[in-house]
Amino acid sequence: MADIENKPDFYIGDIPIHGRLILAPMDGLSDATFRRITRQLGSAYSVSEFINTLDFAYSKVYQRKRLFYHEEERPFVAQILDNDAGRMAENAAYIEERFKPDMIDVNLGCPARTVAGRGAGSACMKNPELVKQIFEQVCKAVSIPVTVKIRLGWDDNSMNYLEIASIAVERGAKAVAMHARTTKMAFGKTVRWEHIGILKRAMPVPVIGNGSVTTVAEAKRMFEETGCDAVMIGRAAKANPWLFSWRDREEVPMEEVFYLAKYQLRQMLEINPENAIMPFRKYLKAYLEPYNLPREEMKRLLTCSDAESLVELIDAVHQRLKAETES
Repeated sequence: MADIENKPDFYIGDIPIHGRLILAPMDGLSDATFRRITRQLGSAYSVSEFINTLDFAYSKVYQRKRLFYHEEERPFVAQILDNDAGRMAENAAYIEERFKPDMIDVNLGCPARTVAGRGAGSACMKNPELVKQIFEQVCKAVSIPVTVKIRLGWDDNSMNYLEIASIAVERGAKAVAMHARTTKMAFGKTVRWEHIGILKRAMPVPVIGNGSVTTVAEAKRMFEETGCDAVMIGRAAKANPWLFSWRDREEVPMEEVFYLAKYQLRQMLEINPENAIMPFRKYLKAYLEPYNLPREEMKRLLTCSDAESLVELIDAVHQRLKAETES
């Protein structure tokens, strides 16, 4: 019975993956503490914020900080981004040796102007020859599985995701994650899940769907409509990391919300005692938004710069809301 319970949901190369919901890598959001929390709640593996190998090559300290992870996050994936195949391969090899991740992910999906504008991220999809070089060199440079994250293409006239995914897989990629929008669509309302299904039917490796999954019902629907191996959840996780436990936000007790907020703050302070409160605020605001706090109360929480005082404020809000609920 134990063997059945421990059976992986799927494999990426030789890496067993337990679970079918995954926290998407997000710049400024998928830090070590938030990844750890989502893993504890059920996310199948962790992916770092992107490592810009252009900056990494020049020893930018913050790039190395992005590669800090907890052992319990394994499988841990280091995501790299650039538009220079040689530099990506060289840095992938160094990252494998120095930081010991379980996999390397190649970011061909970031639509941000600062990234795509210089030819990296999703802009690489406009250059199939570059993609070919990236996977030939990165897959040769490392001994661990390499994966890829893509979009549908640059715009409606160049939806070349099948070509790009095939190039990557033929040269060694062991899984493909796809955000079902083009670069030009950014994070707009329209999302085209049907293309995830097309990709899944065409690929001999696991396919991970991504794009506008905000509820348990939507996650289930993506599985049903596309047949994908896993679902990657991005921005919705900021307000509801409990999605990885297959729970919608309204199902989460208030006590659990406030406990997690304080736990997250403590964990962030342990990693970065000098600069944890400011990045913590975006999570706190997202956690508390459903409670419709008075503007002044929210302002006090989001402007407090002392950790002890902030915990006291969080407790006071919790007690007030709890009393109102019980009365």
